[in-house]
Amino acid sequence: MTHPADTLHILCRAKRALRASLFLACALAGLTACEDDPGAAARTDGADNGKEATFLLYLVGQNNLSDELNDNINDLMTGYEASGANANVLVYADFNTAPELYLLEKDRQGNVRRKTLKTYPDQYSVNPEVMRTVLSDVFDNYPAARRGLTLSSHASGSLYGYPTVSKRAFGTEGNYTMNITDLREALSDCPRLDLVMFDACLMASAETAYELKDCARYLLAAPNIIPSPGFPYDSVFSDLVRMDSAGLTAAARGYMAHYHTDELWGQLVAISLTDLSRMDTLALYMDSLFQSPDVQAHPSTLDRNRLQRFEYGFQLYDFGEWVDSVGRGSPYLSKVRAALDRAIIYESHGAYASFTEYGQPIIPVKDGAFCGLNTYVPPLLPYYSEESQRTFFTTLRWYRDAGLWRSDAYNRHETQATGQ
Repeated sequence: MTHPADTLHILCRAKRALRASLFLACALAGLTACEDDPGAAARTDGADNGKEATFLLYLVGQNNLSDELNDNINDLMTGYEASGANANVLVYADFNTAPELYLLEKDRQGNVRRKTLKTYPDQYSVNPEVMRTVLSDVFDNYPAARRGLTLSSHASGSLYGYPTVSKRAFGTEGNYTMNITDLREALSDCPRLDLVMFDACLMASAETAYELKDCARYLLAAPNIIPSPGFPYDSVFSDLVRMDSAGLTAAARGYMAHYHTDELWGQLVAISLTDLSRMDTLALYMDSLFQSPDVQAHPSTLDRNRLQRFEYGFQLYDFGEWVDSVGRGSPYLSKVRAALDRAIIYESHGAYASFTEYGQPIIPVKDGAFCGLNTYVPPLLPYYSEESQRTFFTTLRWYRDAGLWRSDAYNRHETQATGQ
């Protein structure tokens, strides 16, 4: 078991992103495409239309997580071998200058082997245009009744990422990342997924859930850190591949149980499962909540230092505690809370949200201050370092549909974002 006190260069799947840039956004792994026919290798193998599921593990490891991500592949092979799943299981791995796409296949004895389908040229796996193309190749050439995607690398939730590849990019590859708006655009071109899972820190956020609501049914992620070893695919894969509420809840419980006895990680791990089909209702009641002038004024006076935070340096706070604070006195607050409870199928957390570089737990999780999703909360003072983040926030669908545009704490930056 890896501990930050033993290997401080690893830390967790968010800490290095903090060191690289204060506002790195979604860090995860992107697929890359060959210049020749991208579906040729898959068609040569022949897709089995009778497969119950297609599961893609999507790894970007040209960073300090390469060893852990490679271990994740081995764990996935073990988990697939132990399961009775009749599935297409694929891995995209970018650990060096030659990214590869693998098919994990079972022989007649049920043993799983790794078969290389493609070796790609050296290019950034965080390029959204490349990701869109290869995601289409995978899910078009390996059809199944259910489709799931796990994105794994460093991450920083819905926060703005800079610099980026091409337009914007995502993942942590060198200093490049990808924003959730581009991730949503890339996913919108592939068949609707049953599961989007983030084996990366801070990705369970209201903004991310809303951006991806039309791309997938379920979101499985953590609102705080993910331990550097990541998910225990060897023990939870059989539940993950079910891609339904019961299976994913079992996988989330398995994740928590895996780290429960660990002296450090057991105090820090957290997880939530969100039904993305419920996010429209949540946004509807949020919009009604923010029609009140009193509610519109509250974010401009709210001291975010009093809210439940999840990571120093990342301005992400518990969504439930935040909405309780700004919605006080409104009859719509109870409706927002009820809609949130319906959207969050499962949530669990440890006693702390993060840790120091020396392995000391920090940021206690307050009683009643954990709903399973985080959210960006702007500062009271106009810090220059957050200008890009606050402007980016006004481009998100959540900002518009949840009615946050009515509050001066948020809308003062909208003209910068739209160029007006």
